[in-house]
Amino acid sequence: MIQNTNKKGAKMALPFIAGVALGALAVVAYNKRDKVKECAADGFEKSKETAKDLFKKSKDIAGDVKEFTQEKILKTQTKSEKKPAAKKSVKKPSTAKAKPQVANDQA
Repeated sequence: MIQNTNKKGAKMALPFIAGVALGALAVVAYNKRDKVKECAADGFEKSKETAKDLFKKSKDIAGDVKEFTQEKILKTQTKSEKKPAAKKSVKKPSTAKAKPQVANDQA
């Protein structure tokens, strides 16, 4: 039974320690709120610029892909126009009369 109480005590201390650490972090952040605010604003501006650059690049890539696919479509259309359609071979029924089979009765 003594071992069970030790495990409970260790589990109960962990949330307390985590709460103290988060509280200390909140106090430090509040005391340096101007610096934190400035860093957040800088990060926001950088992310905004990056998003704009990525948007421009993606538009360029999309245009290239569109041109490439249109070229491929035109190539396949011109190939299909140049080649005549393959004719299907149809077996015509023969007009020759079938020869009657003669049985060999020479036994």
